[in-house]
This record gives sequence, structure tokens and C-alpha cells, in this order.
Amino acid sequence: MKYGRRILADVEGYTPGEQPDDPSVIKLNTNENPFPPSPRVIDAIRSVTPDALRRYPDPVSRRLRKTFAERYGYPDENWVIAGNGMDEILALTVRSFCDPGDTLVTTYPTYTLYETLAQLHGATISCVELDAKWQLPEALFAAQGRILFLPRPHAPSGSLFPRAEVERLCDAFPGIVFIDEAYVDFADDNCIDFPKRFENAIVGRTFSKSFSLAGLRVGFAVARPELIREFIKTKDSYNLNAVTQAAATAALEDLGEVEAHRGTICANRAALTEGLRALGFTVPDSQSNFVLAEWSGSPSTRTLFEQLRERRIFVRYFDAPRLDGAMRITVGSAEEIQALLSALRSLIAG
Repeated sequence: MKYGRRILADVEGYTPGEQPDDPSVIKLNTNENPFPPSPRVIDAIRSVTPDALRRYPDPVSRRLRKTFAERYGYPDENWVIAGNGMDEILALTVRSFCDPGDTLVTTYPTYTLYETLAQLHGATISCVELDAKWQLPEALFAAQGRILFLPRPHAPSGSLFPRAEVERLCDAFPGIVFIDEAYVDFADDNCIDFPKRFENAIVGRTFSKSFSLAGLRVGFAVARPELIREFIKTKDSYNLNAVTQAAATAALEDLGEVEAHRGTICANRAALTEGLRALGFTVPDSQSNFVLAEWSGSPSTRTLFEQLRERRIFVRYFDAPRLDGAMRITVGSAEEIQALLSALRSLIAG
């Protein structure tokens, strides 16, 4: 590319999960919530006035950040930054705390956007492989770098690293420890309190999963106020529009709806896990709204993935070491799970 930046020459960019146009597809490939958002969210969207659309939105989403802080036990909005989905929060973290040539540390496997962000900023990515049980290896506690990205629950295995291990990382790592809690509302515990205890801890949250707002793009980071001030410097001028700010604030005012859907999804997760194991898959215990189905039989995992797609059932397949024998499957509705298990039963039987 004649006019392109040299640093981008070998960057492929992040590849999101496929978004089919056909509404009849059973879509279990991008970890969306199968249930609708709170009715209060819809009411809030409808209440946005033409005058609010005519004007620029609040550039720092102050009311939304204040509401988030109150809900999660923080003194005020100075501990919170809001972004255009978790992906912007991750990008802002690299932009705010990483210089070209620095090292970013994460696990392997992990969310592949971390590596893309490192490449875009001229940084080096250092990946430390998880152990055979999808838990943190001792080598990670000796890692050196500017930022450590830790998805908890882990993607794509769904495993939950013990809080005590994350505490060890915050004590041991010399730079920022970003705890990516995208899926934590489906887990038994969380680390939302860590920024109060560790000056280098940042906790990221998204409304794309448990809040059923993937289409609106809302993400947050909680950190010490001095770190939040760095985020404010590097974010886009108006990074959340007026509709999104109103809807996300309303969502925070109805956590009961989130909790009800969480219970159903966790029950469906148990049914999906049991059904897959009965078919011969190895499925690590998941604390997310997805499971990792490992397969060593016939036909191959890739063939199963492709044959499911032919039947209009979309799951996620990663052609990468340690993952090429597995499929990541979103926990959908009970009907979607039964359709998936029935299709797999048929395909495995030949």
C-alpha cells in the first residue's frame, strides 16, 4: 500500500464472528444474549427527544458513569470511564498506557484483539500458555511488561481463575493489570473491587452479554482516578451517543432483569454441557455464557463446524494451535440448544 503506515503492513486486523442476514440462522457464534434487554431500556430509547438528537451528547457520559459507580460500590464517576463497547476500552488502555516498543502480556489462548491492538501500537505481544486445565501457569507470575490483559472468565475456555491468583498477579506484575470481565455476570465471583486495593488494576465490563445490549456498544473500565484521567485524555471527543447513554443508564436501573436472564442462561449452560459430554465431547466447566466443546472423534471438528453451518447453525471455530480440535458454542435458548444437540447427534452418527 503506497500511502499506508509501515507499522500496518503485516497487520491483518481482528476478525469478528460472522453476522448472517438470515434471521432463521441459529446463531451461537458470538456470545450474544438470547433474551431481550430490559423494557426500561426500550422506554429510555423512545424517550430521547429530537432536541437531544440535535445537540452533541455529554462528552464524558457523566450521568451514566455516576450511575455505574453507584451500582458497583464506587464513590463517584471519577473511578469510571465509559466507552463504545469493551473493544474501545481495550484500545484506550493500550493508547493510554503503552508506548511503541513496549511489551503487552496475556495468556494463550486468549481474545485475539489483544494481539491486534499491540500490533497497531507498535508493541510486542508476549503470550504465556495456560496449563492443561486452562488455569494460570507459574510462568505468568514472572512475566514483565507494560500491560497484562487477563480475561476472567477466560475466553475461549470459560474457566475462572481464582481471585487469589489474580491478587498475586496484581502484586507481581510491574505494569497495568487489565482484568477483562466481559462474561463475569455468569460467574460465581468477580474482581470489581480490585481497583480499590491495587493501584495498577483496571477492571473492564461490557453490556453486550448479560445486559443484552451488543447492538448499542457500551463498555466500562473501573480504575483509580489518576488512571481514569489518562483515559479521558485519549478517548474520542463524543464516544457515546445520546441514545446509548440514555439506554445504558436505564439498564443499570433494572439489574433484576439481568439477574433473571442470568439464571436461565446458567441453567441452559448446564444442559448444554451435559448434552455435549453425553455425545463424547470434552467440555471444561464454564463460568461464561459459552462453552468450549473439544472433540477428538470422527468427523473432524472442522467438518462438524462446516456441516452445522450448512444446517444454518453457526458456532465458532478457531484454526489455531490448541483450539483446532474445539468449537466455542454460545449458550442460547433451550430450543436452540436442543436443535444444536440434535444436529450434532445426527452428524456424529453419520
